[in-house]
Amino acid sequence: MYGTNRYHVMLGKRRTTVTVDKIVSAFMALKLETTPETAQAHTAVREYIQGKINENKDPERILVSQWLKAQLLLELVDTKLSKQYRMRFETFIV
Repeated sequence: MYGTNRYHVMLGKRRTTVTVDKIVSAFMALKLETTPETAQAHTAVREYIQGKINENKDPERILVSQWLKAQLLLELVDTKLSKQYRMRFETFIV
């Protein structure tokens, strides 16, 4: 399970493509209760990613894939570890 998955999302009014490591996509699929590497998993992860983008309301964001990678990893790690990371590095992940 090497490589990346590409997800097509909307950033404001423009369409863009974000890439996510396949292993991160697989973990997210499992968290979203779908079977990794299926069409349903791809859709579930894409919808989750789109939701994160919409929640942030920043249509001018740059480095979208890198920002999303941080968001996905913070979602996947346990709450205690995630809170520690945010407290220490929150200026880097905004």
